[in-house]
Amino acid sequence: MDEKGNLIETPAAFLEALGETLSEKAEIDIELADILKIHVLKTKPAQNAVTQAKTAILKLAAERAAAPKAEIDNG
Repeated sequence: MDEKGNLIETPAAFLEALGETLSEKAEIDIELADILKIHVLKTKPAQNAVTQAKTAILKLAAERAAAPKAEIDNG
């Protein structure tokens, strides 16, 4: 804490808390939030972090596109 009583947060703690907050929100896609936490929300992300995240997002999109569709019962 600083002299005013405010919590001093490290960048790592901030990014971790941000990732957790994203995962807890109902309107956020959990799998996409996990990709961000794994690849981007780091104090020292890999040099190709954006490429890794993009690859993971494209893989997730392909899996979702291939998912079986629920059949509609017309009566």
